[in-house]
Amino acid sequence: MSEQIVDLRSVWAILRRHTGALAVASALGGLAGGVAFQTVPPVYSSSALVLFPATPAGATAQTNAHAIATQAEIASSDTVLARAGQMMRSRLSASEVADLVQVEAPTDDVLTITAQGATTTEAEQLATAVATADVDYLHEIASGPGKDQRATLDRRRSTLTESLSAVQDQLARTAGRMRGERATSSAGKTDAAALAQLTGRQADLVLQIDSVEKQLETQSTTDTAPSGAPRLVGAASPARSLSPVARGSAFVAAGAAAGFLVVAALVILRGRREKTLRSRDQIADSIGIPVVASIRSRTPRSVAGWVSLLRGYAPESTEAWTLRQLLQHYAARGPEALNNGGLRPRRIVVLTLAGDQPALSFAAQLASFAASNGTRTQLVVGSRSQESTSSLRAACFRVGSEDQLRPGLFVGGALDALTQGDLVVHTLAVSRQQPRLQLAEGDHAVTLLAVSSGGATGEELARVVLAADDARMPVRGIVVADPDPLDRTTGRLLPTQRALLAPLPSLMTGPVDHDDPPIPTMRGRQG
Repeated sequence: MSEQIVDLRSVWAILRRHTGALAVASALGGLAGGVAFQTVPPVYSSSALVLFPATPAGATAQTNAHAIATQAEIASSDTVLARAGQMMRSRLSASEVADLVQVEAPTDDVLTITAQGATTTEAEQLATAVATADVDYLHEIASGPGKDQRATLDRRRSTLTESLSAVQDQLARTAGRMRGERATSSAGKTDAAALAQLTGRQADLVLQIDSVEKQLETQSTTDTAPSGAPRLVGAASPARSLSPVARGSAFVAAGAAAGFLVVAALVILRGRREKTLRSRDQIADSIGIPVVASIRSRTPRSVAGWVSLLRGYAPESTEAWTLRQLLQHYAARGPEALNNGGLRPRRIVVLTLAGDQPALSFAAQLASFAASNGTRTQLVVGSRSQESTSSLRAACFRVGSEDQLRPGLFVGGALDALTQGDLVVHTLAVSRQQPRLQLAEGDHAVTLLAVSSGGATGEELARVVLAADDARMPVRGIVVADPDPLDRTTGRLLPTQRALLAPLPSLMTGPVDHDDPPIPTMRGRQG
């Protein structure tokens, strides 16, 4: 479960970073849906009802549901749909009818057949055709045994009638012979006996024919009885379509959703493959240096913006406390600051990667904040070959090293006036592929690495740290600019330090006994 939560949180973080692209995709999808609304004609729908006989009183609900589900499958079968397609003016195949018809069972004795069409007439005709075809098919299935029995009775009646005709012919011939014979003669006695047998046979055949005719009459009455057969309930309902407002809203919403989902899938796929580091723990673990501060950047877009930032930077309370702690830890005065009886400036070197503007603005924010707290501060911008620092260097050049942007804040392009302030903030942007540092090692100098969330890969950070170490200016800490709002890590503890921490209890469970106190089981997570 925890892995699923982390995975969903990472997906949400990826989507939040691309809200602009998702908004544009949704807008374009909605526009495409509006265009489709103008070009696609409306679709009309009509419904027909098929009523089935009431279920027996002793039948269970499960049996009723099974019966109506079977009837719905029959109505959706190719046999019924093909018959319905042949009833239409423009002949339709079973598959074509299936695409336009939906069969539902709202109750245990009613089927609702809903058909769609380009016009109201087509929708109503198709709904009626499918319902009629279903009823006719069910009647044929139910009357199949009755037809076979009727045919058998008809054949038996025909046979009996032929036998009766033959017996009557023999009776007539025997009666004719007896007129010319004496009753006491042997021939007369034989014909008299034969006449009696034929008369009995005739009577028996007449009785059998009467019985067959009664059975046929009963079968005919049973076949025409409508009480137990399914039937249509009136005519199909008048075909209707959605209102233009509802149709337009549905098209626009569908288009916006499709655009959002497509771009979201691409963004998530790309975000899963990116190598840049975003969480504080990932950044700290990549080079084995803890995160000492996290701050929201104020990245200017012009020279005037940099000047305004240096003159009037006023952080919020949380950021002010973060910067104050950072200065107290790395720029506080102590006995080590004395050099031949005089105070020397404390120097903080801020390394950034070329093109990482949020990280670059951290140095300007730090210098401006230090000056606003009464510390004489000088901001030095190096890396003249890097275009990413051109606007900041232009702002410093416009002001001049002798002028104060705000009380106690001086700017300069080189470390040529260290005695001007108590603190020197030296920002330096280095190449991502081949970082080269040419720093003059000084007393009480601290090197910090500023990087924005998602602004660098682990390989790029390692190159910068190696270059700083070769220049005898090892990086002491990392400052993360613009951390991900969903990042709950701190980066202050390295993996080996986190492993030594005791797990924090997050849930207490255990058996409860009325006699003994509960024995809790602790389950926790790493801090």
